[in-house]
Amino acid sequence: MRNLAFSWLVALFCSLLNCAPGLAERGRLVNTNDVLQITVLYQSELNVTTRVEPDGTISLPYAGLLRAAGLTTGTLSEKIANILMEKGLVKNPKVSVELSTFGLQVSVVGAVVAPGSFNLDRPSTILQALARAGGIREEAGAAAIVVHNGSRTLHMNAVDLFEGRAASRLMLENNASIYVEPGAVFYLYGYVNKPGQFPINRDHMTVRQALALGGGVGPLGSDWWGLKIRRTNHAVVEEISAGLDDFILPNDTIVVNERLF
Repeated sequence: MRNLAFSWLVALFCSLLNCAPGLAERGRLVNTNDVLQITVLYQSELNVTTRVEPDGTISLPYAGLLRAAGLTTGTLSEKIANILMEKGLVKNPKVSVELSTFGLQVSVVGAVVAPGSFNLDRPSTILQALARAGGIREEAGAAAIVVHNGSRTLHMNAVDLFEGRAASRLMLENNASIYVEPGAVFYLYGYVNKPGQFPINRDHMTVRQALALGGGVGPLGSDWWGLKIRRTNHAVVEEISAGLDDFILPNDTIVVNERLF
């Protein structure tokens, strides 16, 4: 679990350093509910502050309705400058567009510490949105994650996301949603140092690895005689003999019996 937590921190740090790849040259991406400050150099009467409507448009006195959401501030500046020239209002306009207030809203639900909807004050990645929700709960450290981002639906594994193998630098669109599925768990019972419920935090976890999460076999327990797995199969509970290198399944109960001598 320490390795997973370390991967989470490294991934989040890298994400913060690279939160908006490619936007430096063209400015930030405009989203609905953003407040824009539009300035025309030496033409103060054309300056305006406007909010991007839910349909993605802005209203300018000299241009009417203009689609803004989905464009970068640099692209929008050029678009407004072209309109000013086409209408003959300014011969060689210098237009700047700045975001006064960000309006990006993201929903994060499922197996996170603090699920809910969040207003983000800057373009954000999946990792940054998860951090805003307090991070993934421990038992969901290897869970599946479903992201609805605009017209795309993405499926990924939490470990792959933390280690940078799955869309870790994808920028979220307005009204994106992230769902972290409940994590798989197993149970330790009997002569172990720490019985209880534990997360399956890796693919193909073995009985040996599962026992290690519980602090190992207790002084009176046996890891070679009488080691059992209780498994529910079609509503029927089965008890099967197990070896240390056998794989476990979600909701398995590993039973460690008392050693003979």
